Amino acid sequence: MHELPPNDQRYLEAVETLPRAELLQLQWQRLQAMIGYAYEHSALVRHHWDQKGLRPSDIRSTADFTQLAPLMDKDQMRDWRELHDDPFCGLLCTDVADISFMGSSSGTTGDSTLFSYRWGSDDGNLPAGPGLPADGPSAYWGGTLRDWWEIGVRPGDHGVYFGLRMRGPMFRLLQMIGVTPVMLGYGPDDLHQFIDLSRRFRPTVLYAMTAYLGVGLQEIERTMGVDMRDVFASYQGILFAGEPVGPRLRQTFERWGLAGKIYNQTSFGDIGHAHDCREHEGCHVWEDIGVAEIVDPESGAPIEGDGRGELVVSSLVNPIDPLLRYRGGDIVDLQRGLCGCGRTHARFTPVGRSGDEIVVDGRSILPMDVWGAIEDVPETSSGLFQIIRPRRVLDALKIRVGYLGEPDLRSLEGRVADSVEAAIGLRPAIELVPNAVIMQSGSRHKIPRTVKQ
Repeated sequence: MHELPPNDQRYLEAVETLPRAELLQLQWQRLQAMIGYAYEHSALVRHHWDQKGLRPSDIRSTADFTQLAPLMDKDQMRDWRELHDDPFCGLLCTDVADISFMGSSSGTTGDSTLFSYRWGSDDGNLPAGPGLPADGPSAYWGGTLRDWWEIGVRPGDHGVYFGLRMRGPMFRLLQMIGVTPVMLGYGPDDLHQFIDLSRRFRPTVLYAMTAYLGVGLQEIERTMGVDMRDVFASYQGILFAGEPVGPRLRQTFERWGLAGKIYNQTSFGDIGHAHDCREHEGCHVWEDIGVAEIVDPESGAPIEGDGRGELVVSSLVNPIDPLLRYRGGDIVDLQRGLCGCGRTHARFTPVGRSGDEIVVDGRSILPMDVWGAIEDVPETSSGLFQIIRPRRVLDALKIRVGYLGEPDLRSLEGRVADSVEAAIGLRPAIELVPNAVIMQSGSRHKIPRTVKQ
């Protein structure tokens, strides 16, 4: 890894503030190299490009690429996996022996798919493929490192890391910038250990907070009188990953002294991660690491300029299993203007997932539309809920909602329905269950917000 900048320097790498014209030129150079590399080495990429009669030489600009190259999605990957008995879905561009470790997607929208990784020989960087960059942390993990540096993480700090399954050992990224990871699981006893270790080592960052953990901490505060402001006194940032922080839970963490220090980490379309900066005006897309575009969720047609659409991404620096024009179902608001933090890269704000949308009486509804209304009711303030979605178009809205304590269920059902109706103008049917039922329906880092039944 390259030498780290001085601790008082805001940016980890100069490319973060590269003038936009230079950034886009760098992006095209890397994209051009990746197109040729992926076409030669990825069976799935080559298959779909050949079906369309397209060759790398036909692409002479980024605009050509977004207009001509075929889209990829998870269904195509799964189909290839089943048809060819290939666990890597036709994406693997290297020998299996070159892989250091594997992770997987969450599987909340279907069976999970693999992600493959490799660390470099000594410095933790992914080695470059032919014609691809190998310039320090930017070669693969640079985006996450830049985001954590922006939060305020510095060499010599401690960082809490919850969980080991998703996307490989993220804790190693902490080590790459000189931070000592404090490793914890998702079990009930881990929260008590978290409190003790936070007071003992005074970490500066927490990865990754979830609704599941937030509910547990609130219960410890309520039943044991733990001073959470003291527990979180040293933290420069806590990162929510897998799903965004709900409005009421955000208020709770702000009450614990974390106003302005709550960050969202979201998927950069399965080619990496995206975080918001200290300005909290969207999650940064590192355009030297990937290409971001938006398309119409129904037709797949490109949407020019800024606006709302389905996120489509292309990897620029991953020679292991690169994705080109991959649509993962994330609906975002994309903006390319200069951020208040000084970075020139685009940003997006997650809105929801195309697979989570339901249409009732011609109206589109996403989980974020009802989230705050559910949290506004004291007994359901944990924000644990699931929209029942057997299909996209429905005659009525039904929501399964978790509650705390032993409330009058008939009264609570009416108050939750009232709150949601006031927010969206549509009265839902409410199914009440204890919070534990919702939490057991998914993994502890992500709760599926829509279910079939």
